[in-house]
Formats: sequence, C-alpha cells, structure tokens
Amino acid sequence: MQPANLTQIVLAHGSEHPDRPCLRFLRDDRWQELRWGAFTERVRAVAGGLAALGVETRDRVAIVSANRPEWALADIGAIACGAVVTTVYPTLTAEDTAFILAHSGSRVAFVEDREQLDKVRAVRDRLPRLERLVLLDPEARREADAHTLADLEAIAGEAAVEQAVARGLAADRSARLTVVYTSGTTGTPKGVILTHGNVLAIIEAVLAALGDHSRLQLNLSFLPLAHALERIAGHFMPLYLGRTVAYARSLDTVAADFVTIRPNYAVAVPRVFEKVSARILGEVARKPAPVRALFGWAIRAGTRRSELLERGAPVPLGLRWRHAIGDALVGRKIRARFGGRVELFVSGGAPLAAEIARLFHAVGILICEGWGATETAAPSTWNSPRAYRLGSVGRPLPGVEVRLAADGELEVRGPNVFPGYLDAEADTAAAFTADGFWRSGDIGSRDDDGYYYVTDRKKELVILSSGKNIAPQKIENALRRRPLVSNCMVVGDRRAFLVALLTVDRAALSAGHRELADVPAGDPRLHALLAGEVAAVNADLARFEQVKRFVAVEPDFSPEGGELTLTLKLKRRVIAARHRAALDALYETSETEAR
Repeated sequence: MQPANLTQIVLAHGSEHPDRPCLRFLRDDRWQELRWGAFTERVRAVAGGLAALGVETRDRVAIVSANRPEWALADIGAIACGAVVTTVYPTLTAEDTAFILAHSGSRVAFVEDREQLDKVRAVRDRLPRLERLVLLDPEARREADAHTLADLEAIAGEAAVEQAVARGLAADRSARLTVVYTSGTTGTPKGVILTHGNVLAIIEAVLAALGDHSRLQLNLSFLPLAHALERIAGHFMPLYLGRTVAYARSLDTVAADFVTIRPNYAVAVPRVFEKVSARILGEVARKPAPVRALFGWAIRAGTRRSELLERGAPVPLGLRWRHAIGDALVGRKIRARFGGRVELFVSGGAPLAAEIARLFHAVGILICEGWGATETAAPSTWNSPRAYRLGSVGRPLPGVEVRLAADGELEVRGPNVFPGYLDAEADTAAAFTADGFWRSGDIGSRDDDGYYYVTDRKKELVILSSGKNIAPQKIENALRRRPLVSNCMVVGDRRAFLVALLTVDRAALSAGHRELADVPAGDPRLHALLAGEVAAVNADLARFEQVKRFVAVEPDFSPEGGELTLTLKLKRRVIAARHRAALDALYETSETEAR
C-alpha cells in the first residue's frame, strides 16, 4: 500500500532500524551521528512541543537556518504535528525574511542562531501572527522571547506528544506539507504549496526510474535546504528510504567534506560542475606535455566508452582495456576528490552542458540531470542511471505528463504538480492551461526518443531588432565554460546585436597569467585575453548569436551582492540596472558598424 504521508514513513524507520545512522555532522571538532531511533524520538518531542505552544493542524511554521541536523528535526517535527513548514534562506535580508514570514502567516519561526534571531527581531513589529521563536543552535541559551530547541522538546508530556503525532499521522496525501517561496528572479516571490502527495509522488517516481538504489546509502547535503531540489532529493528522499544524510560544514569546505564523508551521491547545480571541470582542465593545462597527453588519452577512451554505454551498445574488449588503464591513472584520482565512492550526482536548477556531463562520465561519475521546478516538487523529467542522454534533461518520470506548447513552452501535469500559490488565486489560475497543465515558462524541445532539452526561459528570450530570437542561456553557458570567465550575462533585446558583461575567474587568471593576477577589470591586457575567450565561443555560434562586444565588470556576481539568486541564477534586472552605464557604452558606436 502507498503511504498516506511522510510522517508515517519517517517514524517507522526509528522502530525498524533504530541503530542505523540518520544524520552525520561536525560538532565539537569531530564528526558525530544521530541514529534513527534517537532522531525519531526527538522528532516526536519537537512535535509535542509545538503543539504545547498552540500550533495546530495546517498552521505555518518557518525555518530560518543553514543546513544542520536541527534543521531536519525542526522540519520533520513540525510536519509530524500536522503543521505546514515554510523555508527561509538564512542569507535573505531582514526585509525579504519579513515578507515570507508575514505572507506565510507563520506562527512559530525556528532560527539558527543569535544572528538570525536578531534579524527577525528587527522586523517583529511587522509580523503580528508570529508568536514564538525557537533557537536551533544547541549552544544558545533561552531568551525572554525565544525558546531553545531543548526547551521545546521538554515542554510536552508523553500523552501530549502522542496526541500531537496522531495529527501528523492522520494526514492524507492531499494535506499541505510545505510552502516554498520561489527565488524571485523577476519580482515578488510566490509561496508554492506542496502537499504530502506531491512530494511522495515524485519520490516514488524517481525510485521507479532509478531501479536498484541499495548502493545509495549516504549523501552529502550542501545546497540550501530552503531550495526545493535539495529539500526533496537530498533531505526527504534519504529520510523516506531510511538512509543517512551528512551535512557539509559550509560551501567553502565542500571539497574537503567530500573526501572525509565519502558519500554515494549528492545533489548540485550546474555551476558546481562547471567550476570543478574548469579547475581540473586548468590544472592539466599547466602540467608537462607527457602528463597532458596521458590525460587526453585516458579521457578519449573514457569518452568513447561513455558514448557506447549511453546507447546501450557493447564496449569492445580493446576499449575496455584502454579504459581500465586510463581509469587507474586518471579517473580514479579525479573520483578521489569526491571521496571515491560517488555512484551518481543529481543535477538540476539549470541546463548542464553536455561536454561537462561527458567529462565526468568519462572519469566514472554519472551526472543524472533532471528538470522541474518548485511547482512540480522538483523534477518532472530525469536522466536515470538506466536510461540517460547526456545534454538532455531526461524523459518524463513515471506518472508525469510533459508536453510542448505551440511556442515551445514546456507544460506539466501529474500528481507532483502543486495545487496552487498561497493566497494568490489569480496567479494560480494564470499558471495553468484549461486542461490542467502547469505552464513552466521554460522553452525546450524533445527528440525522437522522448528526451527533453531546455534552451531558455520564455521571458528571458532575446529578440534582436532584426526579429531573430536568441536564447541567452546557451551563449552564457558556453562563456562560463571558458577558463578565464567566472560569470556572464548576455544582453541585446530589441538591439541589432548581442553584448555581454563578463566577470573574471581570478584564480584561473592567477594560475595561467600570474603577472595579471591583480590588474583591474578594465586593463587592456586582460581585455585581450577575454577577447580570445569570447572569440572561441563565437566560433561555434551562428553570426546573429555571436557576442559583438563585451566589458569585464567587478566584483563577481554573487547572491551576497544581489546579482544572483540563492540557487545561482542571474537576476537580470538587477545586473542590468547596476551596469547600465557600461551596457550603454557598448552600444554607443554605430550598431551598423558593429555588425
């Protein structure tokens, strides 16, 4: 029988295998574990504590925290008492945090530490429905307006805990599970309602596509849990399966944490793979010629093997031998950077370049790329280890319908699709077709074998003054793969040609051109190097797609600087406004001359 709700599944694991590790984390300078029996006991205590504070079924509870074991306790504990969890990125400003807390109507907010507590306190006068704050940091002390997590777990007796958990266990698949706010690249975020059924349906669909999942025992969680992809694939999925989640110490320590934790899989966005790929290729480029030749030979053998495996074709004996030698000399060393046990990576959030996916597969790491959105409980299509086409976003998951509208927009219908936006009936109505398909806003295509490809966002298409339609993501992805380019944005809507803003990968510049390591972005020597990178990309583009002019800008785009969302997508309006003078200067010369 299908489980009715997530609570039922998670609590059962505590009884079935209480001594199995559930969460792994660094605390007091050593890696520690919270086992399944202890985890579910604490989940029950959190549920009882929230009920004692007056939280009722369907009430909203917010979490304002980075990834940590207490995040999981707060999330599953709130769900276990029938509450609906709202997630808030801890890096959001006080203003943006206030908007989400107010719009969601959250009655209780779990905050990571004193810094987050003070941020919420600063906007408390705008949050009339927020009644309680709970500090997640185990070192925190109780304050006049804030409980500690330990306080919360202790305030309900056994009978009260049982009553609270009974509410969570009574939920059916139509019950609301969470409200996740979209990242807001172009406007005010909307609260996406996801039900137990939405999340369970997509987990069940992924498992059906995956087949044997027995080797995926441990994942490393480093993308923000406030993001739907990490929450579902890196949090709910392992908890559904009764497996183990390890938390990276921070984004800055992920590389070292991979080596220490040695996970079987992890969830990432394409930018992570782009940076790793650029770093590997940059290191190889600085090696002596024999080392470069060996690397190239090994990658060619791995690539040929990858292409045959992708088609389901047999691998000839000679190629198997060449690959085995290349793997021993090259592939194994690269896999060791990820701990040596990675079975697969899951990639989402944006299209991943086929050549990057091929490079990883050539060294023995399969990146299973998918496509979806918060509104579809993360993936709708996916490349599984059993059926994949590198460069695509895969085929529709079992039970999910995907189709192309007349203008190329991808539309989705299925049990994973959200019921609507919170308190936004007009937005909800506009998001669906008359026959119930959700309009994704993504433009794509489908090949003869049913694999889908995403080319751009519908609202981000550039239309030149000549009428040519251009997908800027395609060009931006190619530019970001160049060694010296850290990030970029292509501009040209209603203009005669394309221009670009580039930011410089200072580490790559320092490694290859030490004398230019600290020159400003406008230095003519740096501009000449970047011109070579742009020319290399233009060589593979149609003439109307080519970047005719560019300018290097500083600092690099970042979420902290406000140019990127917290999932590393460009905030185009923000970047364009911030660099308006530079963009205008690129078009000052006659557009006819530039062509």
